[in-house]
Amino acid sequence: MRRRIGIRLGLVSAIAVAGVAVTAAAHWDAGASWPSAGRETGLTSHPAQAAVADPAVIPGAGQVATPIPTPALAEPASVTPTQLQLPITYHSQQTGDWCDPADIEMWLQADGIGLPGLTDYGTQAKFWNYELANNDGYTLSQWNASPYAVAVTLDHFGGWDDIGDDPQPDATAAGVVISYSLDVLQQPVIVMVGAGEHYVLVTGVTLGPGGADAPPLAVTVDDPLAYGVSGGPPAGTSASEEMSWSRFTDWYTANTNHGGIWAGQWVVIAAGMPLVG
Repeated sequence: MRRRIGIRLGLVSAIAVAGVAVTAAAHWDAGASWPSAGRETGLTSHPAQAAVADPAVIPGAGQVATPIPTPALAEPASVTPTQLQLPITYHSQQTGDWCDPADIEMWLQADGIGLPGLTDYGTQAKFWNYELANNDGYTLSQWNASPYAVAVTLDHFGGWDDIGDDPQPDATAAGVVISYSLDVLQQPVIVMVGAGEHYVLVTGVTLGPGGADAPPLAVTVDDPLAYGVSGGPPAGTSASEEMSWSRFTDWYTANTNHGGIWAGQWVVIAAGMPLVG
């Protein structure tokens, strides 16, 4: 699969730790706050001994020792979230059923793949017809259209062989797929939202300390139905919408509207996944 350079914002940065010994150090792990190091108050003179000492015998007698400075406390590492946004040209779906063809159109165009039609309608019609002919044996009333159909259509028109539709058991597992696909493979992801009613395209992520091995902190979504059938955003505005992960997973839930291996699972169509069905 052709790889793309996304727009990556933010770098992981670390603050250097001052290497000064402390008198006491509390045990620290990832779940605890940084310890408060013991503070030296400094050494003081011993006045009782100094009163009887012979200044001629003890050099420096009568001088007060300078207190030892308080050790600098170690600062925890500071992590700046990493953001990646793929350049996407928005396309709305041209009928009430064609959310998945519109997602495919945006995905292929972002990868520089030539589209098969001269118009949005013509392009999406070709994708839809291919999906119906490769719907994994399902009728439209059962799966309109199945994740398998979406994945094989992407492979067919993109000239690829690694787009998969392996269902995920929970939102966390699906989130890892999304993070990895966007950040490492730099490919968008199609997911089903609304309990399996609608396909949308995830085109960006904001990653936290877990990086691509954890669900993102936020995602950018391009919804082909955001402005209605054949609609588009107002002039000068973007059709992409950024959502926190918690807000997104209020919408991105398990499929409860259709059967097959995806029933009760989180539907995700991404590069580098097994193709099942």
